[in-house]
Amino acid sequence: MTRVFVVVNPAAGGGRTAKRWPAIRAELERLGADFAFALTTARGEATALARRAVAEGWPRVAAVGGDGTLNEVVEGVVDPEGTARAAVGHVPTGRGRDGARNLALAVAPRRAARNLVEGGERRVDLGIAEWPDGRGCYFVNAAGVGLDAAIAQATAPSTGRGRLPYLRAVLAALPGHRPVPAEIMVDDALHWRGRVTAVVVANGASYGGGMRIAPRADPADGRLDLVVVGDIGRLGLLAWLPALYTGAHLRHPRVSHLPVTRVRVEAPSPLPVHVDGEAAPPTPVTFTIAPGALRLAG
Repeated sequence: MTRVFVVVNPAAGGGRTAKRWPAIRAELERLGADFAFALTTARGEATALARRAVAEGWPRVAAVGGDGTLNEVVEGVVDPEGTARAAVGHVPTGRGRDGARNLALAVAPRRAARNLVEGGERRVDLGIAEWPDGRGCYFVNAAGVGLDAAIAQATAPSTGRGRLPYLRAVLAALPGHRPVPAEIMVDDALHWRGRVTAVVVANGASYGGGMRIAPRADPADGRLDLVVVGDIGRLGLLAWLPALYTGAHLRHPRVSHLPVTRVRVEAPSPLPVHVDGEAAPPTPVTFTIAPGALRLAG
C-alpha cells in the first residue's frame, strides 16, 4: 500500500485549495491510500513539514497547492547535496499549474491524486540558484532576473487563475520598465554584456500560467535553457507578449536562447530575482543544474 504524507497549502489558488482539499482527501481515502496530512499557515512551512515527513520515514511527500508549494516541498525533501530522501508528488490546485505541465503530471486534481497513489516514480532535474553569501535553493520550473522577477513578485498576492494574473502584472509593470545593464557568464565565459529586460533560466518549457518561455526545455535532459530578453522597450514588449504562448519570441533579434549548465548574472546595481515565482535575494546569482535530483511520483 502506498504511504504518502500530504502537505496542503489552503491559500494556494487564491484560497481555492481550501475548498478543493475535502474532495481530494475523499479521493485518497476512496483509493485506500495510507496517508497523513498537514495544512500550512505561512510561507516556508511546507518545507518544514516535508522535512519532518522525511524524518518520520514517509516514502512519498505530496504538495497540494501551486508551484510555490511544490517548490517548498522539494526543498524539504532534496538535501543540499542533491539526494532525494523521498519521492515528491504534486496535486496542482494553484493558478498557473506550470509545474504539472512541465513535469508531465496530471493537471486535474482527482486524476493527480490517483496517480499519486497508483503511479510509479521517475527522475527529473532540478535547477539550483546560489548567492555569494552561501544561500541557495532549488527550482522546478524556472528562475528569473529583472522584469521577469518583478512581474513574478507582483503576481504572488493576486487572485485569479491561469494566465490572467500574470498578464495583469505585466501590464502593471510595463509603465516603469527600463532595460538595465547586466553581465551574463555561461560556464565562466562571457555570454552577454549590455542592457537586458529579463534573464530566464528554465528547467521546463512553461511559466506564467502557460507562457512557453523556453519551448525546447526538457526537465530530464541534464541542462537548463537560458533565455535573455535584451534591450526591448515598453511598446516592443507589448507587441512581443503574444509570441510567448507559442515560443515564437525566440525569433526576436534581441532575444538570445542557449542550453546551459551554469549561468552567473551580475549587474552594477542589484536586480530582482525570482525562483519558481517566489521572491529571492537579488543579483549577483549563479544558476546550475542538478541532473536527476528529484524523484517524482505520479
